[in-house]
Amino acid sequence: MEIRKKLVDPSKYGTKCPYTMNPEFITVHNTYNDATAENEVSYMIRNDNQVSFHIAVDDKEAVQGIPLERNAWHTGDGNGNGNRKSIGVEICYSLSGGDRYYKAEDNAAIVVAQLMKQYNIPISKVRTHQSWSGKYCPHRML
Repeated sequence: MEIRKKLVDPSKYGTKCPYTMNPEFITVHNTYNDATAENEVSYMIRNDNQVSFHIAVDDKEAVQGIPLERNAWHTGDGNGNGNRKSIGVEICYSLSGGDRYYKAEDNAAIVVAQLMKQYNIPISKVRTHQSWSGKYCPHRML
């Protein structure tokens, strides 16, 4: 699946993705809303919050907001391996669920498989958000 890039401006790297990274993990999230991947990434790269993630996936596309060679603040483990060594993948449409969500979930599985191959990440290092910080996420999959 093609991953369309809509990257955060480098002027925001200090807030959104201050550290370089060699990915060792992939972390799966649900968005807790019904926004598209485009809207998720647009909101994330525009605001001044630290919270960030690498890729959002919906029923039609995958959109990347943070370079994969930089960290993102998405797991709630401070400077631990979740935030510093993990690619964050957000699955869209998780609030309402239904067919759009299930298609987004299928597309996310394809994206995760591609990333696993690209970075030689074993399935044992594909994690849930909950596994890093205890947050009940991805709530549709737990």
